[in-house]
Amino acid sequence: MEAHGLLQKDKQFAYTSGRFQLDCYKEEIEANLRTPGLGGFQLLDLHDYLGQGTALVGLLDAFWQSKGYVNADEFKEFCNTTVPLARLPQRVFTTAEKFNVDVELAHFGAEPLKDAKAVWRIDDNPSVAWETQTFPIGKNIPLGRISVDLANFAAPGEHALTVTVAPASLFEPNTNKIRPGAVRGTDYFENHWKFWVYPASVPEEFRGSSQCAVTRPPNILVTRSWDEAEKKLASGGKVLFVPRNADLDWTSPPLDTVPVFWNRQMGPGWSRMLGLLIDSNPGETKHHALDAFPGSSFFDWRWASIISGVRAVNLDSLPRELEPVVWAIDDWNRNYKLGVIFECAVGDGRLLVSAIDITRADTSNPVARQLRYSLLNYMASDCFSPRVPVSAAQIRGLFFDTRIMKKLGATAEINGESAGAAIDGDPNTFAISGDSRAQIREPAAITISFPAPVTMAGLVLMPRQNHREHEGDIREYSIQVSDDAIEWREMRRGELVSTFAPQKIQFSETVTTKYLKLVSLSEFGNDKMTALAELAVIYAGPKLSDAGGPIEYQRTRTATPEIDEGPQKRPSPSPRPSIRKP
Repeated sequence: MEAHGLLQKDKQFAYTSGRFQLDCYKEEIEANLRTPGLGGFQLLDLHDYLGQGTALVGLLDAFWQSKGYVNADEFKEFCNTTVPLARLPQRVFTTAEKFNVDVELAHFGAEPLKDAKAVWRIDDNPSVAWETQTFPIGKNIPLGRISVDLANFAAPGEHALTVTVAPASLFEPNTNKIRPGAVRGTDYFENHWKFWVYPASVPEEFRGSSQCAVTRPPNILVTRSWDEAEKKLASGGKVLFVPRNADLDWTSPPLDTVPVFWNRQMGPGWSRMLGLLIDSNPGETKHHALDAFPGSSFFDWRWASIISGVRAVNLDSLPRELEPVVWAIDDWNRNYKLGVIFECAVGDGRLLVSAIDITRADTSNPVARQLRYSLLNYMASDCFSPRVPVSAAQIRGLFFDTRIMKKLGATAEINGESAGAAIDGDPNTFAISGDSRAQIREPAAITISFPAPVTMAGLVLMPRQNHREHEGDIREYSIQVSDDAIEWREMRRGELVSTFAPQKIQFSETVTTKYLKLVSLSEFGNDKMTALAELAVIYAGPKLSDAGGPIEYQRTRTATPEIDEGPQKRPSPSPRPSIRKP
């Protein structure tokens, strides 16, 4: 973390990633308790495990002590002998909708709950009681249905539904309040769920906030083209820039709606999501960009509704003092400095970058719609004055056209077999050749063909991402070019390191060629395989059209020796290579 300038964020990252983890445990356990016929669950453990890398899977640390983001009372809301359960069809609503939720009970105490009462409330509003009754032992016991019109709810706003179940005698007379002294989780049982309400439509004009005034026309450019953004910034303008996924280099990983399992040392993958750190809290907002987008400081259901397909932006090459408004938290084995929303000054211009696509004003997603409004409302105000200067060249350095091979019409073979996975722009797929059980390693070569000669200054290689032992990593290599695929000349020879990070190979001079060959001369240790996730040229020719379309990234399955055994999961013992999409 210190090497990436993140050490001062350690406690905040631990807290916010921990709250994300807690929400996932809550949802999994409640889903179990809501499912008819499912008899129970087993947690791997409640504390961290240090026997196979640092596995921060626990709600407690390795010494069974609290990590500071959850206590026993909160955990017992959803993990107890008796648990109220809400069947929320969604977590994000608009003021044009109704909050319709069925509520039930899972009760596995020593005996039925006799003469018990269930009550519900939203926020601090008065509680509403259902009929007093006896609840039997079992699950899927209906408590009642909640139906509330959301037209007058605070929007945008974070709200909470709370359901309480207790013997009727524990409630104060003629009220739905629990008597003082009763112990939550033992004498009575209570559970709560957050949900968010957004306006059915956002205002057409920018209003600023109590601290940020809108005093002149905003004149904001919203674009996904850096060429357009750079021109606007050069003239001193304001730009909301949303980079396209395929334009970010491969050190900018995709995000996800669930965190990594165990750890990425034992179960590697390109995506290493551990949540978000949002620089905003109700009542103590640090950054005005989210004034109109209130909520918690960590990843929750509202962010889950807009995070799909998003790649965080790797900020390691930008000034250390630049801190995002919204951070993405990377795996602790890698610790990339990742931004989802950040701002900087570029010359006389002012730049706000959002990795989340909020370019469409007519989006049907109320969360994306509100986030867009909040950011533009901030940019229209006097508060939008980024302090950290960044050059246009530094911003350009964040990009690499990962669709370049498709734009160039390239095809790939590995030892004569199709190897399209090595040039598809998606590091989750890979080409692989060889037989791990062979006595002698077979030579391997990845040959690229172009329909017309291509001018290049080098290569970028992305190693296979999903194997703990780095199976197939290339060590010694030779790069060769040819005009006819018969006569080859060597451009570069050298050694790579065994890593999950992309590696750049620069040529001593640009070369124009129709055929390109990467020869794997050796691997590491006794490895008999050759694998590669991506090969892309560092293009040095004339500007290409912006064709190629978006990339839809595949899901990754981890492959390790103990789970990748058996003929159905290993490459064929024949010398023919195989192409695998995990």
